[in-house]
Amino acid sequence: MIARIVAGAISGRRVVIACVIAFAAAGLRAYATLPLDAVPDLTSVQVQVLTNAPGLSPLEVEQLVSRPIELAMAGLPGRQLTRSISRAGVSAVTVVFDDDVPLMSARTLVSQRMPAAREAIPLGAGHPDLGPPSTGLGEIFHFVVRWPGHDRREVRTVFDWEIARALRTVSGVVEVNAWGGAARQIEVRLDPARMAARSVDQLQVEAALLGAGQSAGAGAIERSGEQVLVRFDGQLRRIDDVAAQVISTSARGDTIRVADIAEVVDGEALRGSIASADAHGEVVYGMVQMLAGENAQEVTAGVRAKLAALGGVLPPGVVVEPFYDRSTLVDRVLATVWRSLAEGGLVVIVMLLLFLGDLRAGLVVATTIPLALLGAFACMRLSGMSGNLMSLGAIDFGLVVDGAVVLVEGALAATALRAISPTEALVEEAAAVGRPIALGVLIIALVYVPILLLDGVEGRLFRPMAWTVLFALLISLPLSFTWIPAIGSIALRGARKEPGWITRLRLHYARFLPKLLARPLLAYAIAITMSVGAIALLVTRGFEFIPRLDEGDIAIEVTRPPGVSVAEAIAGDAAIERALMVLPEVEHVVIRTGSPDVATDIMGIEQSDVFVMLRPRGKWRAGLDRDGLIADCEQRLRRALPGAVFAFTQPIEMRTHELLGGMKSDVGIRVIGDDLATLTRLADEAAHALGTTAGGADVRVEPTSGLPMATLRPLPERLGRLGVRTEVLRAAVEALRAGRVVSSLVEGDRRFPIAVRYASAPWPDRESLARQPISIGQGRQALLGDLAELTIGEGPAQVGRDDARRRVVVEANVRGRDLGSYVGEVRRKLERIPRPAGYSFEVTGQYDHLVHAARRLAVVVPLTLLGIAVLLYFALGSLPLAFVVLANIPAAALGGALALLVTGLPLSISAAVGFIALFGVATLNGVVLISAATHRIARGEGALESLAHAAAERLRPVLTTAAVAAIGFLPMALQRGAGAEVQRPLASVVIGGLITATVLTLLLLPALARHIFERQARATRS
Repeated sequence: MIARIVAGAISGRRVVIACVIAFAAAGLRAYATLPLDAVPDLTSVQVQVLTNAPGLSPLEVEQLVSRPIELAMAGLPGRQLTRSISRAGVSAVTVVFDDDVPLMSARTLVSQRMPAAREAIPLGAGHPDLGPPSTGLGEIFHFVVRWPGHDRREVRTVFDWEIARALRTVSGVVEVNAWGGAARQIEVRLDPARMAARSVDQLQVEAALLGAGQSAGAGAIERSGEQVLVRFDGQLRRIDDVAAQVISTSARGDTIRVADIAEVVDGEALRGSIASADAHGEVVYGMVQMLAGENAQEVTAGVRAKLAALGGVLPPGVVVEPFYDRSTLVDRVLATVWRSLAEGGLVVIVMLLLFLGDLRAGLVVATTIPLALLGAFACMRLSGMSGNLMSLGAIDFGLVVDGAVVLVEGALAATALRAISPTEALVEEAAAVGRPIALGVLIIALVYVPILLLDGVEGRLFRPMAWTVLFALLISLPLSFTWIPAIGSIALRGARKEPGWITRLRLHYARFLPKLLARPLLAYAIAITMSVGAIALLVTRGFEFIPRLDEGDIAIEVTRPPGVSVAEAIAGDAAIERALMVLPEVEHVVIRTGSPDVATDIMGIEQSDVFVMLRPRGKWRAGLDRDGLIADCEQRLRRALPGAVFAFTQPIEMRTHELLGGMKSDVGIRVIGDDLATLTRLADEAAHALGTTAGGADVRVEPTSGLPMATLRPLPERLGRLGVRTEVLRAAVEALRAGRVVSSLVEGDRRFPIAVRYASAPWPDRESLARQPISIGQGRQALLGDLAELTIGEGPAQVGRDDARRRVVVEANVRGRDLGSYVGEVRRKLERIPRPAGYSFEVTGQYDHLVHAARRLAVVVPLTLLGIAVLLYFALGSLPLAFVVLANIPAAALGGALALLVTGLPLSISAAVGFIALFGVATLNGVVLISAATHRIARGEGALESLAHAAAERLRPVLTTAAVAAIGFLPMALQRGAGAEVQRPLASVVIGGLITATVLTLLLLPALARHIFERQARATRS
């Protein structure tokens, strides 16, 4: 059948060529519109529910907000996990879904439960809303805003109402989040003495302002054929309007206005975040978040264009300075990918010319490379995939041309030996090896099935690679039987002799092979030794999940003791910037502290993210690498900010870790239980285990205690004697510092909150709080200490929960050691820690993903090997021969393990994927050789003769396919650009494995198959 397809393609070559040209044009168009990013999006399908709960402690947020939301989300279809973080005044509940649930469907499911969640939350405890539909790769553009000569409130106003509002109109932008500055707020600062003198209480002031800021419509009045709309405009547009509002009228008829009992000032809201940059003082930090699934390159280009257009709109002197642009990393990573592809394609073409010895033949085979790549682009575009390090970086053009190599090489040999035309030679070769070629390519495709069956993080990382390789392979197969014969019948002319070095190599091979054929037991012993050696080498290698992609910059997480003040945090941030800016490798240092406006990343004022933007490597000190720079930074930071804990990571890596497991480091230990004191004690012991294990760095415990807290509990008896409602006392406490927002000031399109608060907040000690006077109405005052019980103490800084159980997370990074052995040693130490019933340790982070992937591979890889055996049986017609060909797999594994040993790389999921890809290529050459021998046995040749002749005949195609496949991966193995860390283990494994597998195919495989062929020869003769 394949011979008929080839003959038809040759006779209708004009149609074939026209179709291929149209196909290439479609591929080019697909590439032009293909979304591009640096890496696949590893974020699971998750929906955040964010709630601002001003005034509530972490324990109150947990009980009143987070827990009701968790209960409302229970039982959602496809839900995997619900986790929450509760901090003072804010709650973040994350609902994680199965990977097969579309993100928008997940958001719809959560939205349907939101009314129930809102009803369960007490009035005034907060209003939960969905977080933006973004992912770990959504933070695409970071910038700072300065305005020299203006205060932080003015800078923040420009950011909120000019910059952020404009950027939200860019297609693909879902949110523009902010840290730092000070949000403008109109403050009505109450004077208790003046309020008492005029018999006014706080609730009366709030009611007056709330009513004053309303507008209304009275309908329309018709007159003389005209209609006049009547409306009431009560909006407050000036500070004087706020001060002039009437609260009440005294018994003597005097009007009491807001200005009579309070000072109205243009102030600022309580600060929940700060930002600074380059040791030049405070700035406003802006972060653009991209809608999930959008094209990062296009969205960042749109953001840059919008910022450029704002240049003539912003007030003079406003400086918008980008410091992190995702497109920069995308360009660097894709430059590595394109360089690897270009170099890989070039070396494959050179190897084709070297092995085939014919310029035209080599170019004919090489045309498969761009056509298969364009076809892969088209398939990626149709399936909604993006072009990134994994989807594009693992294409081996040697695999793509394997089928075409075997077909063209056979045709060249036939024209040289029998002086037939290239057309006849192509048809004859298709009839002889077409079926083995097709089945061999299908076997290579089959070995990628386990990668498609991976789920979780490893699935999201490697499935794009598998799909792209499959697209390229499955497109190259029909090209081998249509395009290659059509163009080959035109380009290949006359008999061509094989290269002289191949002829000499064939002669030496033909003399040496019979010696091995005469010693089959030696071949079996060598094969078994190779298998044992592969296992021994692999089990002694260290383990890690995936190599760390060098993003080019450093992110440092800083944790100070809970309860640090805003002023102290600003001073600490300045010290960090001064310590780092003196390093010649550092270009910018930008720090964000606390939680942003949309609390997608919940942090307290004691927590900071430091972004250290580095100069190009060529400007670094001689001999300094990334680890050395981190060690230098850590040493300087410990001197600059003693008592703080520092953890070093990278911008994308930090956010991805956090979204995947609720943490920002390589390894995390979840201590699960109920009592916070017990959890804290066990967490400290777990931290000791992490820190005392070789390789552990940046160990830190989630802050669970140490937050200074003043608690006021109402005394009902005293309130009753004074006739004061609890609501009055609660309103007074809220107004002590944060204030109660009751209305808004309107300035054109801008809206600013109006908040009621006391003129001066007391010092946070028992005596000052107790002496704080408050108005209780009817001209009376009372001291807080007379109405409430005051306690000063410490409480938890935050409360974390996983599936409705409390947990404390201990985190660490791993340096100078593989992840698997480090966690293995830590596990043994954790088992020795005594713990009460109901408390447990769970190791999570990258190790958790590694174990999950290993378990999945342990199931699907054997099933795939079984599928390969079945295909080999159909290709060879013999189950024993199928198992002989499978002997290539342990031989290939030995080469891959040796490659890891030589390069010093640990065994990772990236390397495991390389082994999977290797097994398919290793079996293809065995199929080609054994098929040729089987064909000769069927013609009546003896076993030894058929094996010797088939091996000599197929020497060149076997060497060519193995060489081009291995050489095609060589640029990836040698590449040092951005993203090469992930490609290098995969490529090294394939190169090393193909060397040993080719040796076994050519030298040992004929001897291993000798007894089987002798039985077949006897059966043929009989």
